[in-house]
Amino acid sequence: MKDRLNLIIGGASGLVLLIFISLTKGWGDLIKQLTSLKYEWIIGAFLCMFLYWIFESKSLQTIMKSLTKVDSLKKSFKVTMIGQFFNSVTPFASGGQPAQLFALTKEGIGAGEAGSILMMKYIVYQSVLTVYSIVLIVWKAPFFQGKLKNIFYLSMIGFIVNTGVIIALLIFAKYKKFTHSFFNLLNKLLNKLKIVKDVKSMEQKLDEQLDKFHDNIIILKKNKRVIANAIIYTTLQLTVFFAIPYFVYYSFEGGNAQLINMIAANAFVMMLTAFIPLPGASGGAEGGFYIFFQLFFQEQNILTGILIWRIITFYSCLIFGAVVLMRTSYSKGLLETK
Repeated sequence: MKDRLNLIIGGASGLVLLIFISLTKGWGDLIKQLTSLKYEWIIGAFLCMFLYWIFESKSLQTIMKSLTKVDSLKKSFKVTMIGQFFNSVTPFASGGQPAQLFALTKEGIGAGEAGSILMMKYIVYQSVLTVYSIVLIVWKAPFFQGKLKNIFYLSMIGFIVNTGVIIALLIFAKYKKFTHSFFNLLNKLLNKLKIVKDVKSMEQKLDEQLDKFHDNIIILKKNKRVIANAIIYTTLQLTVFFAIPYFVYYSFEGGNAQLINMIAANAFVMMLTAFIPLPGASGGAEGGFYIFFQLFFQEQNILTGILIWRIITFYSCLIFGAVVLMRTSYSKGLLETK
């Protein structure tokens, strides 16, 4: 039921955007503009999105192989697209990892190993995103500060929160006793709130899963090549994703925008909208794009550019993710679980 509501919210945001553009520009102008695009650039933008999925799949495959000896890009891609779908239909992209955990167990991987795989992948992703953002902030801060001073500082909140999440995850990964104590304390608190009924049973399950998690962390720490490869794939993943607006920009008439400035702008949009509690950061993503990319797009192109960007980066994940999900043997169970 919740996923249906979230799908409606995501779809409604696109419909509202389309109606707003049509009222602002008129259907005739919108259709004329869409039919006059340079479609080789649109194809390039879609290719970037496809590469985004592939690089995430390769990162997942690399970590999965090191912990389970399962080496299948097909399985990794399947799990990746399931994650993309549920990230798109849940607030804060909170449904992706639980759905991927379910999918990995259905693909024959133990729950402990699956949890460790996803945790390590998440740590790598967030760490690379944070470092990537630091580099862009230091490098391109003067460019954006002079033009979007208040919004620039607002996007720093997302960066600070992301950094805090990484620090917390690294603490959990490094300090075993502290992690056990923290989750057992949380377990008792949830019991007092009547959320957890059987404290001892839950404590035993937590201890077993945390032991497996830390054992797998030790394995990965000894295999630095795995982490290095995952970092490389994640860096490539973020780069092609952040470059998508550049391709959308050049699908209109020619311009002189620099790729690195657009990559930085998209990184700031991600930081600004990461904590909007709606599926796909609906509303906030479009607003963030408008604020940052009005610096590059001509006024008559920016709204259509937002529409194309959202189709490529959000609705493609919904559509292709749903197609992959429906082709699995466990789609019904996963949807019921969600």
